[in-house]
Amino acid sequence: MLVGFLKTGKDGNVCILSALNGEGRSIIKPGQYLYINVARGWIPVELKYSDREKQFYFEHLPNLPVNGRMALVK
Repeated sequence: MLVGFLKTGKDGNVCILSALNGEGRSIIKPGQYLYINVARGWIPVELKYSDREKQFYFEHLPNLPVNGRMALVK
């Protein structure tokens, strides 16, 4: 299990989850399920990538920013 913050690459086609303790990181791919922290709770979401807009988004939560969001993968 890895808990950390999501960060998108400069070109927007890579999303990395960096661990809170700085000891690990994981590349998150479009279509992968993860949990995001919202209002002191964890919500399961699917990460998507829009070729048209060239950015990542959460399915069913498109207005929620991905970059800097606390997330968890199992």
